Amino acid sequence: MTFTALMLGVVTGLAFASMFVLISTSLTLVVAASGVFNFAQGTLVMAGAVLAYLLGVNLGWPILAVVAALVGIGVLGGLITYFVAVWPAMGRSRSFAHTAILTTIGLGTAANALVALVFGGEAWVVPSYVTDTPVHAGSVPIRPIYIVMIVAGAGLTILVDRIIRRTALGNIFRATLEDPEGALLMGIDTRKVVTLSFAVAGGLSALAGFLMAPVINASAYSAQELGFLGFAGMAIGGFGSFPGALAGGVIVGLFYGIVPVFLDPHLAVPILWAVVIAVLMLRPMGLLGTAGLFGSARSREI
Repeated sequence: MTFTALMLGVVTGLAFASMFVLISTSLTLVVAASGVFNFAQGTLVMAGAVLAYLLGVNLGWPILAVVAALVGIGVLGGLITYFVAVWPAMGRSRSFAHTAILTTIGLGTAANALVALVFGGEAWVVPSYVTDTPVHAGSVPIRPIYIVMIVAGAGLTILVDRIIRRTALGNIFRATLEDPEGALLMGIDTRKVVTLSFAVAGGLSALAGFLMAPVINASAYSAQELGFLGFAGMAIGGFGSFPGALAGGVIVGLFYGIVPVFLDPHLAVPILWAVVIAVLMLRPMGLLGTAGLFGSARSREI
């Protein structure tokens, strides 16, 4: 192993980390607002990658039009997930979150199969949105698409954080997360907040899929792995914790990029899940999760 190989692994890991942070944040928005683990989230990530190919490559749409369309479809997909797989179970069972796990898995699996049936199961190559000529940092050649992924992921994460912490809408959202019953008594329509969280999470997930498409290619069968890697980031960082989503996404991304430098690339995911299991056994709420805040207490009921 050379220094150059290690640095390439770090850069690759940071690029994937920026995307896993987006996916983990999407999952955290949903679990914090509703107490539901949305296992259809990976399908929305896959949809972003597939649409990048279908609209950008097949139909030749301009990149901004592709982004607008796939974010809109991601938002719509998030709303469909809520109204089809989650909302019908609310209030009808003392453990509706258990039901929602099964219904979101079922909806995601059905959507994945439908995409494979309609468009085929092969992996499509999505050209890079920027030049493929490497940028050299010393002796380390860096793919420009990795820089785009890191900058876009960091920018979107900061934007979401600022909206949640610095705006009136963010105050309403935080009040709902910390005390749903109190927020309801104050006149906040908590169901609208939950609906909004599914919509925003869907848009972010589709955008993550779009940004990753030139690196992972587009395939109907990529949804499960991407969704579970995002879940791994949320689990390591802390269920329902936004700082935890950031930390967990970075850890997962670095594992994804650096482990193949030292070991067989096929060992990256098994080792990652061993880390997830170890973290949850030692600290069930995750590294930065806190009981009673941002849905953590409700998350552990699942």
